[in-house]
Amino acid sequence: MQKEQKEMPHISVQSQYLKDFSFENPGAPATLSNLDKAPQIELSLDLKVQAMPEENNFEVEISIAAKAKSDESTLFLVDLKYAGIFFLSNVPEEQREMLLAVHCPAILFPYARKIIADATQDGGFQPLMIDPVDFGVLYAKKMMEANANSEIEN
Repeated sequence: MQKEQKEMPHISVQSQYLKDFSFENPGAPATLSNLDKAPQIELSLDLKVQAMPEENNFEVEISIAAKAKSDESTLFLVDLKYAGIFFLSNVPEEQREMLLAVHCPAILFPYARKIIADATQDGGFQPLMIDPVDFGVLYAKKMMEANANSEIEN
């Protein structure tokens, strides 16, 4: 008789959705005609992970905010929260946080990026194509900061 093989770890996307979205074009139409230089873009990205009531289900939410300015004029403001529900099975507890903070947002990011590119283009501007994000690097940086903070507290 063969030994039972341990089931492989698995992640599945249960759903993904636009949770909150805002696009503002405060200076239109005046700001649409005098774009002789590239605007300055301020960009921020945040990640939130929370357990759902159903066992092994987690909501992963990416928040992206972008502000484009030309000189002192605000061209546009974009705020997006894009999320997904992920089901994790046979994932060891020590790997769960890393998967939720790296692998899951990497699945969601291209969709969030497209929403922002489409909205800025529909607003009369060149599409804002956000550079790909290495969530592994962000996670490693966050872990290093957390370790440094815990050493300071001790």
